[in-house]
Amino acid sequence: MQKVLGDFIHALRQAGLPISSAETLDALNAAQLVGIDNAHLLKESLATTLAKCLEHRVIYDQVFELYFNHQGNFRFAEKEDVLSVTKAGEVERGATESTETEGTTSDLFEPMESPLAQQLMSDDTSVLQMMIAEAAGAAGAQDISFSTQISMMAFKVMQALGDSQLQLELAAMEERDEQRALVQLLRQRRSSLQQAVRDYVEQQHLLFNQNVSQQLRQSNLQRVNLTSIDHRNYKLMGELVRKAAKQLASMHSRRRRVTKRGLLDVRRTIAANAAYDGFLFHTKWKSTRVERSKVMVLCDVSGSVSEVARFLMLFLYSLQDVLPRVRSFVFSSRMAEVTELFEKQEMDIALAEILSKWANMRTDYGKALEDFNEMALSDIDQRTTVIMLGDARNNNEDGNVSIWEEVYRRSQRVIWLNPEGEFSWNRADSIMEKYAPYCSHVETCNSLRDLNRILGSVLKHSN
Repeated sequence: MQKVLGDFIHALRQAGLPISSAETLDALNAAQLVGIDNAHLLKESLATTLAKCLEHRVIYDQVFELYFNHQGNFRFAEKEDVLSVTKAGEVERGATESTETEGTTSDLFEPMESPLAQQLMSDDTSVLQMMIAEAAGAAGAQDISFSTQISMMAFKVMQALGDSQLQLELAAMEERDEQRALVQLLRQRRSSLQQAVRDYVEQQHLLFNQNVSQQLRQSNLQRVNLTSIDHRNYKLMGELVRKAAKQLASMHSRRRRVTKRGLLDVRRTIAANAAYDGFLFHTKWKSTRVERSKVMVLCDVSGSVSEVARFLMLFLYSLQDVLPRVRSFVFSSRMAEVTELFEKQEMDIALAEILSKWANMRTDYGKALEDFNEMALSDIDQRTTVIMLGDARNNNEDGNVSIWEEVYRRSQRVIWLNPEGEFSWNRADSIMEKYAPYCSHVETCNSLRDLNRILGSVLKHSN
């Protein structure tokens, strides 16, 4: 039972249901209480521990039906239109005539050496179903990633069942006229078995690997350069950005809690046991304090970074949604604070307004920093992390580096994330070399993976 439920829960996870280890144990306990004889009771009992909402319940029902209802689906065709085989090898239609014959099919297949042939001639398809499941498990049917692998996996399962030996025996039997009827019947049943094997492999693919191609696509999108993302992938990329921002925020916004492991806090331990003559009845442990970060993010939305700006702002919007102490600014030539816009408007509306008002204009970092000086410079202190998302291309204008120097002097945690490769810095109208001395970190950031990694490090050390 434990393996059956383990595979079922694995299938649910592959279908997108978040199931913890504790919930897995609860499901196992529920199954042990109700048993597996009553399918409806089992289904409802497991649902109470594994399906958390209506959407999850719909997926759960689909997977349950697919996973538990495959047993007994395998049948040979009704009489196979069949063809009852007599001892003399004559073929007669209809069940009545076949039962009146003196001989039976068992007389014919008794001397057959192939175990698969003998099993095919029996009426116990449940045994064949079990054989298929065992052979498929041994061949790794649960691990195939793409539908193009189904045919090869079905071939491997047939070989594991003994199809090669069956084929050799059938070829030898075809040479004897009195056994041709039996060969025909075996080939018909072998064909039914092949279809049953393929159906089972397809079912395993649907159960355990239906999201593999989606997961591979998501993994590729996290690595691809943001400027190269096709418009057809914008929706999926947006979902990945929101997910990454929420994971990042939840990981680095936890406050300190007392733990029962780690580094012993000697001072607090001695103080806690002062009343016990030095005996250590109570131990105190050190733990890392991670506070909510105070972050200011400046995002260049000018024409030179227009392809990247959409995703940078999407990440910024998602980050602000889960980290309230983030102040957000956008600019091309003039800078505007959009913190309140992000708070009040839905994401799509907020991004559309930003793109229409401030994006795709001529870049002027000097004027933008002047605006930032008036709006927020006085609010920066040593607990503030300032992040600039931009390519530092300034159209040969004055960059107002002195203001950026003052930002660095006040904060000491200034991160510049440039979507261009380092080979492009300081070429043409790029003035990255002027800003770089007043940054604690300067890194290339042109993929979601880069953004997640760098900002994760920033928030971790921003205390």
